[in-house]
Amino acid sequence: MKKSRKIEPYLYILPALLYFTVFSFYPFLKTIGLTFFTVNANGQVKAFAGFDNYIHVLTDTAFLRSVWNTLVYVVLASPLAIFIALILAVLANKKTRTSAVYETMFSLTMAMSMSVTAMIFKIMYNPNIGLINKLLHVKINWLNDPEIAMVSVSLISVWLNIGFNFLFLLAAIRGVPGELLESANIDGANLYQKVRSVILPLISPTVFFLICSSLAKNIIMAGLPIILTEGGPKGSTSTMIYYMYKQAFGNMSYNDAYAAAVITFLFTLIAMLVSFSFEKKGVHYS
Repeated sequence: MKKSRKIEPYLYILPALLYFTVFSFYPFLKTIGLTFFTVNANGQVKAFAGFDNYIHVLTDTAFLRSVWNTLVYVVLASPLAIFIALILAVLANKKTRTSAVYETMFSLTMAMSMSVTAMIFKIMYNPNIGLINKLLHVKINWLNDPEIAMVSVSLISVWLNIGFNFLFLLAAIRGVPGELLESANIDGANLYQKVRSVILPLISPTVFFLICSSLAKNIIMAGLPIILTEGGPKGSTSTMIYYMYKQAFGNMSYNDAYAAAVITFLFTLIAMLVSFSFEKKGVHYS
């Protein structure tokens, strides 16, 4: 009886464990193994290559450019989407008759697919007929200028992720005890002081979760560059995942694609470890 009780919890997670093993863990281990071999365009293993594939990728200027582009994208898109969502969540925190309307509006970006959003913004970014240039009274080629193309792509990502971040932050803020906010009001605290000293410390676990999920999601982003710019102009919007995609399906260079995939994984792992190193200092669970 006791033995069956010990086994029972593992039986519940067995389907998920099998799915993870077959579709995630095994392909991941196989990819790592293939990075040490030469693979032809048909996917056939030809010879042992050692670390040659890694050396070739790490000395490829196109890959190094994609690493820099990924860093720029993550630094722009991740904090900005969380910051804007936090402002909206604070403003929408107070319940009114129109609260449902504002909450729906702010979270509506979650209902938009990346491809549809990309096409809409591609028209808006158009230097001749685009709405953005008309509103700003300028004629900027947002997606074809290497200096600002990645910034333009990052802003689309910010817009896409605001809704997701907003819902989590709004739920967290509404979970803050009202007595603490009333005490802050009695002490004469303004909105900024209440957010900084009361709200942010109490919702820090939610903010930390959003930071980690945003970092992981943005590092492996490739959809927007594929749809909007195909990595151009001059490789200015090519990310690490886009480089891997292009090597695998464009150049049929599986050697570089496998090595780039593992390097991207290590890049993501380092980003997560750095994030968790700040957890004890900045996240309050009690």
